[in-house]
Amino acid sequence: MFTDPVRDYGDAIAVVTVTRRGLPGLDGFRAALPAGTGRPVRLLVVDTAGGSSARDADVLRLAEDVGRAAALNRAVAGLEPSVGWILLSDPRVRWRPGAVDALLDAAARHPRAGLLGPRTHAGGSVIPTGGALPGVLAAAGGRIPRGAVTGPTGWLSTAAVLVRRTAWDSVDGLDGRYLGGPGEIGDVDLGDRLGRAGWLVVAVADAGVDVEPDDTFVNGHGILEPHAAGLHRYVRDRASVPVRALAALARRLPDPRT
Repeated sequence: MFTDPVRDYGDAIAVVTVTRRGLPGLDGFRAALPAGTGRPVRLLVVDTAGGSSARDADVLRLAEDVGRAAALNRAVAGLEPSVGWILLSDPRVRWRPGAVDALLDAAARHPRAGLLGPRTHAGGSVIPTGGALPGVLAAAGGRIPRGAVTGPTGWLSTAAVLVRRTAWDSVDGLDGRYLGGPGEIGDVDLGDRLGRAGWLVVAVADAGVDVEPDDTFVNGHGILEPHAAGLHRYVRDRASVPVRALAALARRLPDPRT
């Protein structure tokens, strides 16, 4: 018997974060979270063989480091049906007052919004965490549009995003083959697949988060792959044979911006 993979869920919110050796503790993360929303939230910590002992949180312990994307997929798959909203959040993120509620308000205004993200601040500056989707040849050359976006866009970093669970189900979540951290090509892939499934990716300027002023969205997320390998997979999955040949040629050409 055919079963629709997209289910109806409740309105509960679960916050899902991945921790491992080398990432900071969760005290600051947990302390800032209640300011983000007045609604009750369930905190689920995915421990990828790091020995996390988070207080006031459910912990999903994995015997091996399967990569951030696969770890998040496993966590979301195990959430109860009452959870209809998932807040993916890096341990270094600090949600500003009312930020989560601002994302939920934006989701109410955009019923087809599948993924919504806040404006991200580091060291007093707004940092780029999203952009338009690249064409195949642009992706092959490593040219991924990236900026401080507002409104509907192509992709957003999953370091801090609110996800509609029905949208997540419709594309089977993140692609676990991508082993990079948030803000990498795996997030671009997610935005592209959500768009193809009819969902919007929306940057919400009224919501804000703070992160440490370092390479937060790339380092410290377990297994990492070379950036070029992820780009190659993204192109290969989308391009015809002739276009893949052109893309291979484009990778050998110098970037015109340099």
